[in-house]
Amino acid sequence: MLVQMSFSRYSNNVRLFVCLGISILSFSWLGAVIVKEVETFGVASFQHAGSVSEVVCHPNGIHVLSSSRDQCVRLWEIKSGKLVHRYTVPGCGDMWGIRFLKNGKEFLAASSSNDVFRFELATGKVLQKYAHSGTAYRLAVLPDEKSFIGTDGKNTAVLWETATGKKLRTFSGHTKDVYTAIIVNGGKTLITGSEDKSIKQWNIATGECLKTITDKPAFEDVFTLATSPNKKRFAMVCDGGYAGVFDSATLEEIWKTKLGEEGEVVAWSPDGSLIASTSEDGNLYLFHPETGEISKKIKTVQKPHTPITFTNDSKFIISGGDSVLHVHSVETGDRLEPEMGFSDDGIYDHLAVGLAGSRVYVSKGSSWQVLDREDPERNRKFTENQKVTSIALSDGGDFIAIGFERGQIKVFDTSRFELLSSMSDKGSVDGLAFLPDGKRLVAGGGNNRVTLWAIEGGKRLRDFEGHTDDVVALALSKDGELLMTLSKDRSIRSWSIMAGDEQAEFKLANNRPSGIAYFDDGRSLVISTKTKNVLARILPEIRVEEVINKEVVLELIKQLADDRFLKRQEAMEKLAGFGKAVIPIAEAIETEDPEVEYRLVGVRDTIRGSLTRDAFKKVATLDDSLGVLATDPRGEFWVGKLGDKGASRLLVGVVDRESEGIKILQTIDNEHGCLQLSFSRDGSHLGTVNADGTFSLFKVFRE
Repeated sequence: MLVQMSFSRYSNNVRLFVCLGISILSFSWLGAVIVKEVETFGVASFQHAGSVSEVVCHPNGIHVLSSSRDQCVRLWEIKSGKLVHRYTVPGCGDMWGIRFLKNGKEFLAASSSNDVFRFELATGKVLQKYAHSGTAYRLAVLPDEKSFIGTDGKNTAVLWETATGKKLRTFSGHTKDVYTAIIVNGGKTLITGSEDKSIKQWNIATGECLKTITDKPAFEDVFTLATSPNKKRFAMVCDGGYAGVFDSATLEEIWKTKLGEEGEVVAWSPDGSLIASTSEDGNLYLFHPETGEISKKIKTVQKPHTPITFTNDSKFIISGGDSVLHVHSVETGDRLEPEMGFSDDGIYDHLAVGLAGSRVYVSKGSSWQVLDREDPERNRKFTENQKVTSIALSDGGDFIAIGFERGQIKVFDTSRFELLSSMSDKGSVDGLAFLPDGKRLVAGGGNNRVTLWAIEGGKRLRDFEGHTDDVVALALSKDGELLMTLSKDRSIRSWSIMAGDEQAEFKLANNRPSGIAYFDDGRSLVISTKTKNVLARILPEIRVEEVINKEVVLELIKQLADDRFLKRQEAMEKLAGFGKAVIPIAEAIETEDPEVEYRLVGVRDTIRGSLTRDAFKKVATLDDSLGVLATDPRGEFWVGKLGDKGASRLLVGVVDRESEGIKILQTIDNEHGCLQLSFSRDGSHLGTVNADGTFSLFKVFRE
């Protein structure tokens, strides 16, 4: 079982989700200290876990609603950026157009699952579903709210009865996706814009197309339309890089102007004084609605913004930059929100969790921080001269290692954060792991090899060479005797830490590996890949039947040279029965008999498990790729992130030796968009860095 605690910058009421199997119970927990420490580190406000699709201000002027390709709609407090509510439906896909109903008590949301959903704002309850035949894009509500229009990816617009979900009429005539719709003429006329480079005018009562206008290349992908407050005119922006205003009744052009690059979304201010547009050139444009003159150009941060809207008083514009909402003053152009703090986009790169989840260590760019949950006064921030590419904690939590893009590794104690040692190599350090003794660590990455280092003095002890491309992941067996490495060369290699040699290599022809989970016996492994396939080597446990005796081992090794097959077989079985403890004794014995050496290798492979051509097999095909994988430090179970989209899921699984497969114990919907996973070294907690600017901490309950 896992308990999830999600920390965000502004929330004083942190939600905990207690997950039992696949059932989710929720209760509130006031975590003042936790909320305070996260706020110290400036996690961004207005943060989604995916690109923002549309923003609409609530009629009360206090809140704003935003939809996103993270499969969520979120309600925010405009003044503070505080998240008020999150809305989603399992399997809904990307969320697109949104519109309020009943003075803001309800809202509609279009989705890539082909459905439009009607939500109750206060509770998040889905009141009605309206099924399109293609991706539902944008929405337009008739004045009486008894019906609304939805546009879709099947070249149509559909009129729906709001209360019942009944389809009243389909408007057909466009030849490509219909992206946008507006209602004019007191609810009698519909205007639509399409990927087919046209704008059409329709009679809502009859479904008749009244007029079509097109202007190539000016109408390249007409993505959004916006009406003036009196509905007599409408504004357009499109991928052709043009913005313009037209007469709603005649569709005659009032003015048209060329933007720097493709136009994205257009909005008309509630007071009618300005038109705003986003553009691929990274600017927000404010136009005079009568002349098309650009009255102000505002440079945005992050990626070019897509959605845009005005606040109800027309004093501010709210736009979406990738996954973040930004508030700008119309008068000055100054950006008011969000305050990014330590992270310029609220998202951290790497994560490590201290014992009992008491501390969280995170990095962003060339800086790394210590977040102390028990005492925020002990929070620390360190700025380096190069990008941090990996973080690892020792088993006891006494040391932290920081890896960098130019090959340097620094090791600090975690009490005073004094630098204990420093090592340097070539290539980025993308993977780090301490050995159980806390005196050594392994590092791998951009130099195609893994190196064993001594903490004291930063001495290089051994290189593990053989990969022909970057090492993307590494894992140590629980006892620290075996090292597994994954590489971009699509191979998995097994190494002996003691002997320093490669034990075996396994090639993945069609499955690019992305993560590895090692289990307590050091024999069974699960491999995640960039495809939907999960690979595993699952071997039966070796039960050690007697205490190892060196003299007995020596006699059994001599017996391996016996001419009789049954005697040799008996010796191999007895040696394997001692388990891993026999390996260092056997490896220390020198023998000149190649037959004995060969049979000792067989004993070792029986104990550790070999990496033959058939060592790994496909044990599952999931509905998405398992992108990030972490093993419980006790080697009892694994956790993986399913999917790369914002609203990813976490899978909790174990190896099933009876079926030689894997068993999924728990599925957790992670609306925050997990990016990285890390267990505390005592296995009591799991931490995630999320795409919406939050951290999540999971507590592990063991029966």
